[in-house]
Amino acid sequence: MDHTIISIESPVKYYDFKDQHGDILSTLRFVPSDIDIFDRAKEVYNQISAMEKELSEIHNQEMSEDAVLEIKNKYAKEVKESLDKLFHSDTSGFFEIAGPFTPMENGQVWVMVLVEKAVEIIREVMPKNIQKVEQESNKYLEKYKAAPGKYPFPTA
Repeated sequence: MDHTIISIESPVKYYDFKDQHGDILSTLRFVPSDIDIFDRAKEVYNQISAMEKELSEIHNQEMSEDAVLEIKNKYAKEVKESLDKLFHSDTSGFFEIAGPFTPMENGQVWVMVLVEKAVEIIREVMPKNIQKVEQESNKYLEKYKAAPGKYPFPTA
């Protein structure tokens, strides 16, 4: 069966995340200007908050080592799946380095470091792309804008 391959410019961008030594830890492939990413990010934050709440509630309970390990693995799996969903991409490379709940020197956990860096990228890219969209659409809408005292639609 013949098929035609069509090439288009994709909004997908690749970001190499480097450590403090300059080594590439992993590459994240995602669309930083995806409008829906905000809703997905909110879901991830809510999920992590719910996990923290549940963990604080069971913190002082007497639990076996196996039970603790089971809870940690359950949450780690859920967080990894959430990040894949957030970015519509495979994020497993980040967790080959460290588990999502690995504590950092600054008091954050590894997964939050990753999410915050991604949010920085989104905050940088999104306004630029929106401005470009506005400029592009203004090219087409300019002739429909009315000057004071003029008819707002082209008459020619």
